[in-house]
Amino acid sequence: MADDKKKVKEDRNLISFKENYEVSYAVNQLKKQFPDETKADIKDALFDAAKQVKPSEGREKIMRLARKELND
Repeated sequence: MADDKKKVKEDRNLISFKENYEVSYAVNQLKKQFPDETKADIKDALFDAAKQVKPSEGREKIMRLARKELND
């Protein structure tokens, strides 16, 4: 059964933590801003931020909280 294109939910403002490529993309975006941090530390900050935010609140809020955690 094919996807119903009329029921497409815009997900570009979300991060699926089940998809490695989406997590890698977010980590790489943060790595550009925090070159001195390791990818493992960035990934930890990203997952910690995601635990504080409802998934529906979106990628930008998760990224903002991760940036704040990495700055501290």
